[in-house]
Amino acid sequence: MPGKPDKLQARLGAVQETLFITLAARAAESQRKHPVLRDPRAVELLESIDFDAATYGRGAGGSITVLRTAILDFWVRGFLTAHPAATVVELGKSMALTLFRASSPAAAGPDSTAPAPGAA
Repeated sequence: MPGKPDKLQARLGAVQETLFITLAARAAESQRKHPVLRDPRAVELLESIDFDAATYGRGAGGSITVLRTAILDFWVRGFLTAHPAATVVELGKSMALTLFRASSPAAAGPDSTAPAPGAA
């Protein structure tokens, strides 16, 4: 329910909504009894944000998002295992949590994500 004082308020534009929907899907999957992937950071982030669960909490894209994320995590883990000294260039914010889940020192690689419109 929006308006909770102990949570961060989020004003989402169209791009931010798509990122938030994937965050919500990963958090929901992480809390299942037998999750395809575990993303404790997504759970932590979602618990700290005041959002409308009816809008972002469910949807047909959730399972597809989770499956895509699990595949990407698998590829990244495999690459980083084969190339432990690799530098990872983040091309989008969804990669940030992939690297976090991969628990790799390469997670500190450069970020090439463009700033939000109007950001300094």
